[in-house]
Amino acid sequence: MSKRFESLDSNDQMRSNKEVPDDTSSGSSKRAYFERKDEQGRRILTEDMVPEVLGYAFSERKKYMIITVIAILQISMNFNTSVYPNAVVSISQTWDVSEQAARVGQMIFLVLYAFGCELWAPWSEEYGRWPILQLSLFLVNIWSLMQSLAPNYATMIVGRALAGLSSAGGSVTLGLCADLWSADTQQYGVAYVVWSSVTGTTVGPIVGGFLQSFAPSWRWIFWIQLIFGGFTQVLHLLFVPETRSSILLDREAKRRRQEAAKAGKTVPNIWGPNEVKAQRITMKDITSRVVILRPFEFFLKEPIVLFCSLLSGFSDMLIFIFLESYNPVFEQWNFKSYQVGLAFIPVWIGYFIG
Repeated sequence: MSKRFESLDSNDQMRSNKEVPDDTSSGSSKRAYFERKDEQGRRILTEDMVPEVLGYAFSERKKYMIITVIAILQISMNFNTSVYPNAVVSISQTWDVSEQAARVGQMIFLVLYAFGCELWAPWSEEYGRWPILQLSLFLVNIWSLMQSLAPNYATMIVGRALAGLSSAGGSVTLGLCADLWSADTQQYGVAYVVWSSVTGTTVGPIVGGFLQSFAPSWRWIFWIQLIFGGFTQVLHLLFVPETRSSILLDREAKRRRQEAAKAGKTVPNIWGPNEVKAQRITMKDITSRVVILRPFEFFLKEPIVLFCSLLSGFSDMLIFIFLESYNPVFEQWNFKSYQVGLAFIPVWIGYFIG
C-alpha cells in the first residue's frame, strides 16, 4: 500500500518515529510509522497506523459493489444532461420561444455543471464523500421536480441552472476511486466510472427519443429524470459507505475511546485528524481559496491538470455536438425521434470497446 502523509504545520504538530501495535486494544504485530501530535499532546491517528479501516482494505467484491452504484449515479447525472434536447421542440411550442432559446436550458446546465463539479469536490474532502453525494442527489432531484412542474420558460431555465450547479459529478466520484485503490491499482475503477459517464450521454437520447415519440406529455422527460434520480439516491443511501480516509480515521479514533470507556479502561489518547481541528472550516476558508478557489488554482498552476481538463472539455464538446446534430441529420432520412435515439447505440458500442 502506498503511504500518504499530509503536510503539517510545524507550529502546532509534531512527529516522532515510533514502533507500536497495529491496534492498541489487541495488537501484537509492530509497524513503524510517524506519530503525530498536536500542541496539546493529542495523538493523531494516521492512515499507516490503521490501514485495515480504510477503503483500501475493503474486499474487491465490496469495492466493485460500491463502484457499480457510483456508476449508476454517474449515468443518472449525465442522463440529465443528454435527455433535455428531446424536449426542445415541445418547450419552444409550449412557451412560444424559439428553439434556440429553448436550447439555453441545455447550455446553462452544462456550464454550471462544470463549475458545480469543482465546487463540490473540496467539500467532500472536508466532510466525506457520502453526505456530499447524498446532498447533491437530493438537490438535483428537487430541481428536477421544479422542471417537471415549471409553469413558464423562466422557471425551466432557473431549474436547469440550479440542477447543473448541484451536480457533484466526476470530481467526487473519481475521488471515491482514489479512496478505494492506490494510484497504481485504480485504473479499472476509474475506467468503469468514466465508461458510466459516457454511457449516460447515450442512454439519455435513447430514452428521450421514445419519450418524445410516445409519452403523453413532454414533461415526462423531466419526470423520468426525477424517478431515475430518486432511485439512484436510494441505492447510494443503502449500499455505499463512507470512504474518505480522514472521516474513517475520525470514526476509528472515536470507536477506540468509546470502547475503552465502556470497558472501564483508561481512555486512549487517540484522535482523528478532523477531531483535533479547532474548527473544521471557517467562513474565511469558504470565501478564500481553501474551498472555492482551490480546484481552479490547480487548473491554472498545474499543467497536467490544465491539459487533462482541456482534453476532457474537448471530448465533452464532441459528445454534445453529436447530441444536437443527430436530429437534423437523421430527419433528412425520415427517421422518427425514437429511431434517432437508437442511432446512439453504435456510439455506446464504441465507448464500450474504447
